[in-house]
This record gives sequence, C-alpha cells and structure tokens, in this order.
Amino acid sequence: MPQTETLIAKPTADQLDLPAEAVLDPTIQFQAPLSNNVKKPKSIFLTGATGFLGAYLLNELLHQTTADIHYLIRCGDIDTGKQRLKSHLQFYSLWSEKFNSRIIPIVGDLSKPLLGLSQEKFRELAGQLDVIYHNGAWVNSACPYSTLKATNVLGTQEVIRLASLTKTKPVHFISTAAVFFSPAYSQAQEISETDIPDLATLKGGYRQSKAVAEQLVRIAQDRGLPACIYRPSRIMGDSQTGINGNTQDFFCSLLKGCIKLGKFPALETATNLVPVDYVAQAIVNLSGQEKSLGKAFHLLNPQPLPWAKLFDEICSLGYSVEKVTYDKLLAAVEHQASKSPEDEFYFSLLLLLSSPGALLNKKPPFGIVHTLEGLAGTSIACPPMDKKLIATYCNYFHKSGYLPVAPALSEVNAASNKPAKKTSGFWKSIRTNIKSKNRAFSIKPVPRDGKLPLSFGQERLWLIDQLQPGNPVHNLRAAFRLKGALNIAVLEKSIQEIVRRHEILRTTFREVNGQPVQVISPALTIELPLVNLEGLPTEQQEEEVQRLAKEVAQQPFDLAEGPLIRVKLLRLAQEEYVLLRTIHHIINDVWSNTVFMRELATIYGAFCTGKPSPLPELSIQYVDFAQSQRQWLQGEVLKSQLDYWKQQLSGVSVLQLSTDYSPPTAPNYRGAAQYLLLSKRLTKAIKELQNQEGVSLFVILLAAFKTLLYQYSGQEDIILCSPVAGRQQMVTKKLLGYFSNIVLLRTDLAKNPSFRELLGRVNKVHIGVIEHQHLPFQQLVESVGVPSTTLSRAMFTLQNVPSQPKEIAGIGVSFLDMEEGIANFDISLSMKEKEEQLIGVLRYKTDLFRESTVKQMLDNFQILLEAFVANPEQHLSDLPIFAEAKPSQVPNQPVEPAYLAPQNERELAIAAIWQEVLQVEKVGIHANFFDIGGRSLAMVRVYTKLREIFDCEISVVELFKYPTISGMAQYLSLKHASNEPSI
Repeated sequence: MPQTETLIAKPTADQLDLPAEAVLDPTIQFQAPLSNNVKKPKSIFLTGATGFLGAYLLNELLHQTTADIHYLIRCGDIDTGKQRLKSHLQFYSLWSEKFNSRIIPIVGDLSKPLLGLSQEKFRELAGQLDVIYHNGAWVNSACPYSTLKATNVLGTQEVIRLASLTKTKPVHFISTAAVFFSPAYSQAQEISETDIPDLATLKGGYRQSKAVAEQLVRIAQDRGLPACIYRPSRIMGDSQTGINGNTQDFFCSLLKGCIKLGKFPALETATNLVPVDYVAQAIVNLSGQEKSLGKAFHLLNPQPLPWAKLFDEICSLGYSVEKVTYDKLLAAVEHQASKSPEDEFYFSLLLLLSSPGALLNKKPPFGIVHTLEGLAGTSIACPPMDKKLIATYCNYFHKSGYLPVAPALSEVNAASNKPAKKTSGFWKSIRTNIKSKNRAFSIKPVPRDGKLPLSFGQERLWLIDQLQPGNPVHNLRAAFRLKGALNIAVLEKSIQEIVRRHEILRTTFREVNGQPVQVISPALTIELPLVNLEGLPTEQQEEEVQRLAKEVAQQPFDLAEGPLIRVKLLRLAQEEYVLLRTIHHIINDVWSNTVFMRELATIYGAFCTGKPSPLPELSIQYVDFAQSQRQWLQGEVLKSQLDYWKQQLSGVSVLQLSTDYSPPTAPNYRGAAQYLLLSKRLTKAIKELQNQEGVSLFVILLAAFKTLLYQYSGQEDIILCSPVAGRQQMVTKKLLGYFSNIVLLRTDLAKNPSFRELLGRVNKVHIGVIEHQHLPFQQLVESVGVPSTTLSRAMFTLQNVPSQPKEIAGIGVSFLDMEEGIANFDISLSMKEKEEQLIGVLRYKTDLFRESTVKQMLDNFQILLEAFVANPEQHLSDLPIFAEAKPSQVPNQPVEPAYLAPQNERELAIAAIWQEVLQVEKVGIHANFFDIGGRSLAMVRVYTKLREIFDCEISVVELFKYPTISGMAQYLSLKHASNEPSI
C-alpha cells in the first residue's frame, strides 16, 4: 500500500495550475464489495469531530444511529483524545455520558500519509468501518492553497484510500458553497447541485483546496466510490441556543468589527446563513438514504439575509452603528489596526476585507432541489434568518463576551469581552429570553388614582428601613468634578427638569392599612445649595470635599416625607466645581446614575442655548414597572422560578470565612475598602484566557474569586451574592429607579478541579441564574429558606453599565471616587475595566477584618489570576498555599440546640409569635430566630407583635442581641422588673 504524500505537486502561488492539482492516486480503486452494513452501519468514521460542525455531526450520528463512532484526532494518546473531545462536546452542551462507550478516538493526523497511522492500523481500521463522514479540514480564509493542501487535499485522498480498502465504504464529503464563488459563476441564473466548480478561475486558498478535494471525490465516484457531496453556506450558531464555535470566520469578525467601530457597510447584497444544527441534521438524514448516493446537496437558507436588514436588526438591539461605504469601513479598520498594533483582531479583519473573491459581492442563487426532495416528509427545515434568530445569535455573542454590550441584551453582571480562539471550554445552552417562559414581561401604564404598590425590590428596602429608620446604609452618593464656565442657574433648572420627567424622584413611601404604597407628588422643588471653598488651599479643599461628601451621605432620608434626593454644589475655583448627589436606593440604582447624567448633559446643553429640553416625554414610569412586575410574577412563572432556586440552593452551607475579630453581637455596616490595579499585561492575558475558554469576563473573575474564598475558608461549597441590572425591557433602560436584583451564585469546588473545569462549573450555574434572575431577593430568601447568615457573607460584582458623559456642554465631567465607610457584606469584590486595565475594590467590614488582611487578600487574588492565565490546566491542589489564609477567628458553625419547650407564660407568648410568623409547628426556647428562617420581613412582624402584646418599646438591636425565646423572655423580665409595662 503506497504512501503518496508527493503524488500531487506543490506549485507556488504564481504558477498554481489548479486543474492539474486534481489528481487522485491511480492505485486507489474500488474493486472490493460494498459494505453489508451501509443502511444500518455498525461502525462509522468521522473526521473533524473537534470542529464546530463536527461536534453537531457527531451528536446527530450518536442519536440517529446505533453505530460506534471512530473519530480522527491529533493528540498524544487515546486518553488525551477522549478528554479533548469530551471537553469539546461539553462546550456545546452536547456531551452525554451514556454515549461514552460508542465514541472511539483514532490518534492520527489528516495531513499525513495514511492519516498518520501505520499501514497495519490503517488497514485494520478500513476493515472495521461501514461508512465515512469526511468533515475535517483546515478552515482559514487567509492562508494560500499551498499551506492548506496537505490537510484539505491530501487528507481527502487518504480518506478516499481508506474507503477503498478491504470493503468499499460510502464517503460523505462536507464541502462548501464557496467553491462556486468565482468569475465563472458570477452571472449564473442559478447554480444547480449538479454543477461543478470551475477550478481555473477560483481564487482564495481555502476555496481552492475544497474545490480540488471535491474533484478528487468525483474522480473516486467515477472509479466506483459511492459518495455524496454536501455544500453548506456560511454556518452560524445553533438556532435554539445561539451558541457559535465559528466566531473567527469572516461574517462574525465583520459583525464584531462593525459594532466596535460603529460603522456598517451600505450594501445592496445579501448573505446566506444556515444554523449548524440544521446542517448536521440534514447531512445525517440525507446520508441515511440509499437514493442520496452519488448526489451533491446544497445546504442553504431559502431566505438569504440582506445586509441592510441585518443592519436594521442590529440597530434595533441598541447597537450604535451608522451606514458607510465599503471604502470608508475599510479605511476605519486600517486606521484602528495602525492605532492598536497589539490587537490582532483588526489585522485579521483587514486581511479578510482585502482578500480576493469580493467577500461582500453579490452571490448567484443556488438550487436546492436535491435537498428539498431528500428532506421531504421530515421535520428538518432551515429556519428563516428573522429578527428572532438574529437576536438569539446576538444574545449568545453578548453573553459569551464576543460582542460588546447591547442595551437590549445587557445585564450588569453578564459583563464580558471577546471569545475568539477556542481551545476548550464548557458552555451550557443559552435559552434566551425570546424563547423562555421566564422572558421579560411587558409594561403597561397604570392609573394613578388607586393604591400604587411597591416593586419587590422596593418593598425589601422599605422593610429594612422600618427596622432601622434613617440608617444611611442605603444612601447612594455620587460626586462629579465639573471643570468649565458652569451656569449654576441653568444646572439647577436642568436638575429640576429631570425631577419633573421622572415620577420616581417625586415619590415617597407611606403605609396604608399595613401595606406600603408609593405616593407620587405632582411637583417637587429640589434646591441646589452652593458652598464656596475658593478661599481654602488646594489640600484643604480636597479634605473639605471629602468631609462634606461624607456628611451629606450620612444624613438620613425619611421615606414617608421625602424628598429622597439631595444635591449640593461645591465651588473650588472660578471654573471648577464638585456636584454632590445623594439619593436613596429605593428610587435609584447604579444604572440610574448613567441615565441621570446623560439626561443632565442633554438638557443642560439645550437650556444653555435657550432651547427647551429635546428629550421626549416618558411613556412608562417606574410605578408602571412595579405594578406589571407584581402581576407577572405569579402562577407558573413564579413556580418555575421557585422550583429552580429550591433545587439550586438545596443543602447550601454558610460561607465560613476566617476573620481577625469575632463577629459583633448586633450587626452593623461599618466598613472600608482596599484597591487593586491589574497591569495591562495581566488584563490582556485574562482576556486571552477568556477568548480561549469561550466564557465571559464575569465568569473568569468570579471563578478566581471563589478560588480565593475556597483557600480562605477551606470549603468546597462556595456561595455568594451578585447583582443583576433587572432591566430586560428596552423601555426600562431610559428610566430612573430601583430595578436591580440580587442573585445567589453557588459553586461546587469538590474533586480538585482544574481551573478550566472550574470555569465550566461556574459558567453553567451563572447561565441558569441569569435565566432565573427575576425572583426578588426577599422572596427568594423567605420562600426558599436560605439561612440569613448565608446572605451577608460575600458578594461579587463586575461593573458594566453604560458609560457616563465626559462633558456637559463644554463642561468637563469626571467621577470622584469617595470612601463610603460602609460595607453591606462581610466582604465584597467589585471589578471594572478602565483604560485597558482591570480595577478591583475589595470592601469589608472593619469589625471583622484588619486592613492588612484585606490588602493581602487582594495580593493573593492577583497571584491566583497570574497562576490561572499561565496554566488553566492546573488543579486547585497545585495552587500556591497562602499561610495567612489560616483561620484566626473562624465563625462557629451553627449547631442545632436540643429542644426545650417554653416553660412560662412569657416564653409561651413569644413562642406563639414565632410559630405564627415563621410558620413552624414547634419551637424550642434555645432555637435561634435567624437560623430557623427569620428574615427582615419576619423581623418586622415579630417586632410589631412583641410591642403590641407586651406593650413596651423594643429596639431592633434587641432582636439581634436576644435571638432566642429564652433570651428575649429574660430581657422582657428585666424590663418588667424596672416597672416597664409587661404582660
């Protein structure tokens, strides 16, 4: 059996004679009988299994046949080959353990003679197989034919050789519709499935190599090989999930480049896109029909997508792109490539846009007669490339970080950047909001003459305020440095206009018949007091700015009386000011800050020129959202959310972080923060790792943070909180208000996973959580029964809200970071990207941690990130051990006390209150209120009933100090002994 690597000549690009390349080794003949198991194969050979389409072909073959699948893979050994394929299938959520025994790796190389096998192994394999699917190829539009020849042409010859030995085996060859993109067919009325590519006029190395490979298959057919040729057009993501493994192809690169540059080519042509799942299903179905042998099949979308329509749909998702000529787009890419020489993306895109073949030119129509006939009577049909499918793809691109955030798709914690190169990863199928029963609800205006309920998030903050009236922990403050000739009167008028536009800024919260309601004032005047600091030295000015900022932030708000927003202007110089704004969280969130500043910039600019505000009136206000949310989140929708969270949080354990100090008896919010600035080098390396693994930046950083918590706690079950924006509807993007919610992210770090494996675990949970983010935090806590101690331990945030304006009508604007002195969680890490560097803020409770401890934690976090980007395959046991992570003061694990029934009248009365509020059958006098389900809402009810029954004043702090029936009874006894009214 000859090895014929040199049978086909290797000409240079200048002397390439493509028709002369299409020569099949004359020793390959088909004299052996046809395999007996063609109709029901027992053994199938698949090349390209680790490619995008290959994964889906393998999946279909496993489901539609009972055959063993032998797949060619280039690796060191069989075990590595198995693990690599498993990781690959997990990436697409196609892996199933039940098929493991039917998947058999063949360690070889498509570019080598005999596929890199020995003659004995090659012949042995030929005797086992019944059918061959040749999908493997080196797909690279930038490489010349000579580079691709060994894999794409010689590899095809070796596959044909394999089909000829021992017994004749049908070959199903996956080609591409691009083999017809040549001058010879540019004016064709239609390209039929019986047409043959014109090798003489075809340009582009990849197309040329596939066309020559096709010709080898046709030569083999003439010699007796039963074969089919399949020519798909541009393969896109899964039609159900949007997941895409081809993000480096021309279409995806162009889409990404256009969105990043804000420019889109004005074209009159169309592109033809087919979902990968459709292509795989069609090939497997057609290949199973005996009548298909000898035919070619065009797998194209019957409805090509006009570039103009794609542009419109991209704009409808909120991306800001303008139509430009092709030349202007090319010039913009050239400029960006020269401006960012370290960014290989723009150079790749420039090469693609400049490559031969006129990638964006009009393509002739393709006939699909054979395909339609073959699939007639089946449920297999190519879905139209309509708005829903485009949104599904963009949703995946956004969630996976390939595309920047689109307003219609974004979430604060779904922050992400750019997967491009995929080596391995684990992506769970994304069931988008479009198809999910948990999709965003519609918002309709509600009458203002009735009782206006709070949103679920507002209700939680209102309950907390009832327990601790005036506590400034939920005062959100912001400070903006303004440089320029500021018109103070116009600034005040502009702020007043924003207050007029947004009802939520004129809203207060009162109790009516035991229930909180929103009360909207028809008008509200907000004053802008001016404090002149011009006479102070610069250093003293800055100290005074910090002092005043802290002072105004600590001033309590009265939720019932309002107003719940305050502003103050500090003058530092004739053209330098600081604007302080404090607002209660119940009417504001992080996203709202951007909405506020963007509106301020627009309105101030108009008012300065004597023009009215150009902003249209708001058709929907926050109160409409609150009512719609309550009407939607019930019935099956609520059940779906609750079922998910009950399963997700079953048996959850409390995070036991080691601390420097014992936890205080009564909780407080005294806090501080330490900062971390990652280098551009490390930031870039993290992005590259993100690209390789196909996960979001959020997932990378969260996995690293959880690893840090694992090292500091020694626990394998790590749970923490994270915020989501909660603005699924487009209309909410323009509103002020409290839309954000808090979700719980739980990860199992057991069995010593590698960081790559950990990314898969974190990513899987994150996707499920995003789809079930609608259950309000308070309801999650009370309905699912998560221990209260679980919720305040740790939080992770990746800030990714729309950017705020950098100037307002010529006035420079910059955000001032101000130390808040508050910490809602024991420890919380917030990350954001600024000027190509990642910045971290680790906020902590000063009653638990020393400053030096937190600084070291940040250093250790950076060490972990360095280790992970250097080698994502290393396991947790391989990581550096941080001596300082050993516990100093470890919070005690709650131990359930022995049951002791209430003994006296006072204990019985308190127990009755607990049983009613917590809905428990019995409660012992030593049971801890918070460990058996006590939450903020329950605290309000207990607090109220204790005051009523015992006719005495009880502070909230006492509930924390005496969380047992025994302790509270003793406390009330002391009050009675002091002549306080009692039972």
